[in-house]
Amino acid sequence: MKSKLKVTILFFLSAAIVFSANAAEVKDFMPKESVFYLQLQDIDEVYGEIEVSENWEQALALLPDAVADWQEMQQGLVMAQGVLSTDLMGVIETVGYRTALAIWLDETGTQQIGLVIHSGGNLGELQRFTKIVEGLLGMSGGGTLRLDAGVYQRVHYNAMEIEQNIAKYGFVDEYLVLGVGEKAFEKLMDTYRKDSPSIQQNPEFTEAVKKIGSGVATVFADIPSILPMINDIDAANRERFAVFQSLFARLNLLETGPFFQVSVEFNPDLPENEIGLFLKKGVALKTLKALSAQDDLFVAIAPNILESVWELVRTEMEKNATGEMYAAISFLEGLLNLNLEEDVMTGLTGELALSVPDFTTFDPQAVDNLNLEFDGTFVLDADGVETDGAIIFSPSHQMKWNQIGNSLSNLQNASMSQIDYNGTTVSGFASSIYYSKLNDLFLMGFSEEQVCMLVDEIKKNKKLSYLKQVPKTPIVFTQLNLARILEAVGEGAPPADKVLVGSREISPILAWLSVEADEDLLDMTLSGKEIPLEVLAQLAPFYVWSLEN
Repeated sequence: MKSKLKVTILFFLSAAIVFSANAAEVKDFMPKESVFYLQLQDIDEVYGEIEVSENWEQALALLPDAVADWQEMQQGLVMAQGVLSTDLMGVIETVGYRTALAIWLDETGTQQIGLVIHSGGNLGELQRFTKIVEGLLGMSGGGTLRLDAGVYQRVHYNAMEIEQNIAKYGFVDEYLVLGVGEKAFEKLMDTYRKDSPSIQQNPEFTEAVKKIGSGVATVFADIPSILPMINDIDAANRERFAVFQSLFARLNLLETGPFFQVSVEFNPDLPENEIGLFLKKGVALKTLKALSAQDDLFVAIAPNILESVWELVRTEMEKNATGEMYAAISFLEGLLNLNLEEDVMTGLTGELALSVPDFTTFDPQAVDNLNLEFDGTFVLDADGVETDGAIIFSPSHQMKWNQIGNSLSNLQNASMSQIDYNGTTVSGFASSIYYSKLNDLFLMGFSEEQVCMLVDEIKKNKKLSYLKQVPKTPIVFTQLNLARILEAVGEGAPPADKVLVGSREISPILAWLSVEADEDLLDMTLSGKEIPLEVLAQLAPFYVWSLEN
């Protein structure tokens, strides 16, 4: 008897393993040739986290005063809940577990759309919602609804015809399957029954999933196929975007780690493409030595970005050359005693960074107050420039950079001031321009204090721990304290009773762009310790404050 029991248990365990290994997923319905794929998952978990979060409770309490149409929105929600005979949580638990949308083209090039919803164990509720929607469509008189329109792959389906478009839908196990297009429903079912390959047999899709994973929202797009479907793109941009082949993106809200990731495959051999010029592997960024954990904004770009900028400038000069342009170039070259392309552009090529410790006092337009005159001698006055922020530059060609500096020095006879700070010389001229050179880095700002702060950071010679997650050779790196920037937009910090934590206590957003072979990868992280959903709750009051002010 015991041996029979063991055999029975073993049989059911084996069956369970086999069943779970072959359990269908929403993407199992979507054809391999899908040119667009969107998957939403665990929305019910997101809603559940928001419901039990004290941070979100306080953040959402601010919305009635900030959103102008809040009362109307609440009334609309109550009406919708009345029609569906359930609350918002009931709807999300039914449709928020797994949902996928796909677009593909049939043999004639006609768009076909597929929508698949997993009931999350609430099949009865999903069927009830479907009947309610059927009733509403029938009452609207906008189309022809045919119940029990047919059977395909052992699945009964209904059909709705609206303005020469047909949608067929039916239930398969725990799934609602809807196809919009003449044979869209049939294609979904053929794919599910494995008579046609699914998107999981698309190597570009599977490689991206393996590398990045999926999130609360996952998007895949075949860009050459998608571009013709987008009408609001002009011919010039269509030509530029032709460099891209596919896009894969994921949004993560429930786990620590990257908040948002995008992987884009591109054609590195496409000639004369402006975007392609910038898609080159970066280098180890030297300017990150000047990064402070307290910086509200820090942006660094690799040398190849400026190389590409100058290449575009050369191309535009060749295409649109005029007599006036040549005269201006000749004047500049004579003034500096340097060749524009060989000396100036080469000297101004390198790694460049912007450091802004306090965004509330950062005013890029302040540089408009620079007074520049040339009347025999070169005169530069920055007395009217008041802004936070400094530039860090690491020249790729030090000799050419020195030549530019020497030429500018020879043109002016303005007095210079110098101080020795922390073993480094900090110079000042033109009333409020300060600069210094340290470890092959050129530092310049409109505040002596700002330049000295950069000197201190570089002298520490200590890499910030959170930079370990950044790849070794990014082409762009950004650190951004969004709460501080929203304070600047809102013309000051919100009252203490309106925020959950102070703006300085919220982790800065880190983002970087890297290129490897024919792949461009964007990563964005909100925090290394908290899940993104909680960080968004901390940021919400600052966003509301910026809306109100």
